[in-house]
Amino acid sequence: MTLPNQTTILHVSDTHLSTGFTAGARIWTNLVRYTEMTRPDLVVHTGDVVHDDPDSDQDHEFAAFQMRRLTIPWRIVPGNHDVGDTEPDPYRGLVTEERLARFRRHFGTDRWTVVIGGWQMIGVNSQLFDSHLAEEEAQQWEWLAERIREADGRPVALFMHKPPSINSLDEDLYVNKSIGLDSRRRLRSLVKSETVKLIGSGHLHEHVVLFSAGALLVGAPALGPVPRGEESRMLGLRCNGAVEYRFCGDTVRVRLLREADIV
Repeated sequence: MTLPNQTTILHVSDTHLSTGFTAGARIWTNLVRYTEMTRPDLVVHTGDVVHDDPDSDQDHEFAAFQMRRLTIPWRIVPGNHDVGDTEPDPYRGLVTEERLARFRRHFGTDRWTVVIGGWQMIGVNSQLFDSHLAEEEAQQWEWLAERIREADGRPVALFMHKPPSINSLDEDLYVNKSIGLDSRRRLRSLVKSETVKLIGSGHLHEHVVLFSAGALLVGAPALGPVPRGEESRMLGLRCNGAVEYRFCGDTVRVRLLREADIV
């Protein structure tokens, strides 16, 4: 009997890398070694790759160097610490053209797509959703709709920094830890095509797996150290680690990797 081929993707998030933050660099080094041993087909980073300051060229340069240590294919999308945030409570200020340019200069792009294992993998910049950069946001929505259409029956996995919702894609609740209501409704209209099977995100520093509108909503924990006393936001599992996806046909299995699993 011939076993079906599997594709493995390693999902990391919130590494918070900086030249002055040695704990984050140590955990990242362990992750690089882990990928050397396990050889996943792709590493996806869902943002907050830099420690704190979206205006720090030094931290962006350091984080980009760390990403390039990976010897397997990788893709990244930005988080609020990388390019800024949106209203109503933008920690470290709003996303700006200058900050976007800095991220793109160091990491190449803030949205991407790749076909792997029969799946259409798509990464988008969630910091543009409901932002004041209307032209950038409009271009990304158009691009995303085109990428989902071109999947042409292939299952789609979508990756972004902020989660699309707290509990359900149909909820009307809004907190600034997820994308805004207008963007959630627009995203929901794209998901209802039933081709989007997985939405992977970060930002909350918790591991959570939900099911909504036919899609798995998976939150990756922070790979970098989490500040002591940081409150729980989604009642997920607070730990350091990453998420492993195993794709086979149109199905996907989700596995949490704690920090101890990747040393």
